[in-house]
Amino acid sequence: MGKYDDFQREEEPKLTGKKRCVIVSVEEGKSKQGNDMIVVAVRPSGCRFTVRDYIVKNDSFNRRMTQFFDAFPEIEFGDFNLMTWVGAEGAVNLAEDERGYLKVKGYVDPVKARNLPPFEGQKPPRQTLTSLEDESAEDGDLPF
Repeated sequence: MGKYDDFQREEEPKLTGKKRCVIVSVEEGKSKQGNDMIVVAVRPSGCRFTVRDYIVKNDSFNRRMTQFFDAFPEIEFGDFNLMTWVGAEGAVNLAEDERGYLKVKGYVDPVKARNLPPFEGQKPPRQTLTSLEDESAEDGDLPF
């Protein structure tokens, strides 16, 4: 009996298709054409890597943002406080691009994602935004 006789084929998990995911970072940027864009990095369930999606302010912006907000129900529809998106859970449809890299092909609404297994892996904590105006009314008695 050889020392490698216990070898068994081990398949890599399928990375394309519909997956639960969590948003790990969001930032604003500019496209190559100079258009404003939102760069969303998502971590697919069961993975340690992130996949970036670039939502460019162009003719398809409203359609893409509607799909995005629908896919992440924890984010209030139309809320562009980007830092509050971090930690939100949703679902994406992943595909390989022409170079073999994973990309977000589209966002999956909760109805179509209902049969997906629960998210597995580390999730960053949800971020919240506190308004300074709310606190200033309470602190009116302070001498500074």
